[in-house]
Amino acid sequence: MSEVNEMVQDVAKAGISRRHFVQGAAAVAAGAALPMTQILGSSSVSAAGKVFRFASQAQEGPAAPWMTKGGSLGILNAVGAWLIDVDPSGALVPSIATKWMGSNGGKTWTFTIRTDAKFHDGSRLTADDVVYTLKTHLDPANKSQSAGRLGDCTSAGIVKVNATTVRFNLKNANANFPYVVSSSNYGLLILKKGEKGDESWVKKMNGAGKWILVSHKVNEKTVFKRNPNYFDKAKMPKFERMEQIQYVSQSAAIPALKTGKLDAIHLLYGTEANTLPTSKFYKTLVPTCGGLHMHMRCDIGQLTDKRVREAIALSLDRNAYIKGVLGGYAVVANDSVMDSFPTVDKSVPQRKKDIVRAKALLKEAGVPNGFKVTLQSWKRDDIDKFTQFVKSSLKQIGIDVTVDLDGSDGGGARWYAYSVYPSVKGSKVPNKGEWLASEFGIAEWAGRPTPDEYLTREWASTGDWNPAYLNSPALDAAIKAWQRALTPAKKKAASSAIQKAALKETPIIVAYNEIRVSVTSNKVKGVKFNQQGAVYDTGRSA
Repeated sequence: MSEVNEMVQDVAKAGISRRHFVQGAAAVAAGAALPMTQILGSSSVSAAGKVFRFASQAQEGPAAPWMTKGGSLGILNAVGAWLIDVDPSGALVPSIATKWMGSNGGKTWTFTIRTDAKFHDGSRLTADDVVYTLKTHLDPANKSQSAGRLGDCTSAGIVKVNATTVRFNLKNANANFPYVVSSSNYGLLILKKGEKGDESWVKKMNGAGKWILVSHKVNEKTVFKRNPNYFDKAKMPKFERMEQIQYVSQSAAIPALKTGKLDAIHLLYGTEANTLPTSKFYKTLVPTCGGLHMHMRCDIGQLTDKRVREAIALSLDRNAYIKGVLGGYAVVANDSVMDSFPTVDKSVPQRKKDIVRAKALLKEAGVPNGFKVTLQSWKRDDIDKFTQFVKSSLKQIGIDVTVDLDGSDGGGARWYAYSVYPSVKGSKVPNKGEWLASEFGIAEWAGRPTPDEYLTREWASTGDWNPAYLNSPALDAAIKAWQRALTPAKKKAASSAIQKAALKETPIIVAYNEIRVSVTSNKVKGVKFNQQGAVYDTGRSA
């Protein structure tokens, strides 16, 4: 076995550090629910073992491969199939590709394509469809939001070798490339050659996954039926149908769960999950490295001075927030996306609340009496709580925070409007109150099995999802070293450099990492959710 493939196996076996158990997307105050009789109907749980119903978060945008946003993942996961699957533990699992092999020091990756997969329209999925799919994401005309994750890939470098083999020739070595084309990059489900992955795709959702679309109404309900031609018979759903009902606030779904109109709630506030009797419900805890990332613009506005950004970070009592607000369902994070992974350098000091030092930094930066700033994001239960925590924390050092949250369903009307997508290094985009055009903002990131997507898209100066617009040669060099590292020792050294550069610059605050907490009725056994929050296995009726 090559050094490259040994590295991939090491990552898969190690997974996410189990010490990073955190409560998932939070819900304290109940938000607006959808009309129960209209959306759920009045039938009992599981409809006598034939239907699996679960509550999920609201969509931020269309459930289309080129336009993937939070809330649409569960839908794409149901109908789609990827080259490789990632299971709830973070391990790579064969899917459309039955095997893969790295060579040329990690610059070349070869995938063997199965011959028994079919799209929902009955046509066979081939290597041509795989090549077509990846190339459409790289075509600038399609404005794919997954293109940035394929940064090491070029359209010319994606080659059909023969009817069952596809090769990727990368610009740079990447030991974690199999994860790039896996279900953790949820926009890269395989499309039928010739079909577009834009909003028009939503009408039929012609994927090759376990479930076939029956009906879809944005931010209300999506209904699926079991795909009788799914290629992996061992993973064939036990239920005949599945219904995904979307909520702005997951806590609002609790009454429907209690009365049997829902089988499960995905992403529930941890302390609320604890109130449900274990005689009737069970919790599913999925460790992830996802959570809330609070960025501070490094190129415009009042947060350009890194001493100010560090002062803000030092005002936060992370442990108090975890204990007092999250009910202990969290482990503190150190403003780095490397904290959740086995390669983390634990010798790097953990940031702690230090008001004296924070005030001294503000004085050095020329703002001893603080200033006014607006913290922007979109309205969701966990974001509501975290913004209030930030507001009260910064008040202690004289910074007056105004909270401005987009109240539209899923935050799609303004916060995730993408009018400035992608981030462009040196562009100095003015504050428009959007994720990629706000001076001080919070975005929610789904969990990934490796830190690569965070690093290349959010933290690198050339990242297309870089909301802080940081330009740090040291951090960029460390990220490149991470991608090219082919041994655990080199990965750890690069991880250490990333951690230290992130703390020095503080473009983004990551106060905690989360575990996805879901609750399921005991009448349904074996339900599993993956790290990003999609149903991995609906299980079976008890």
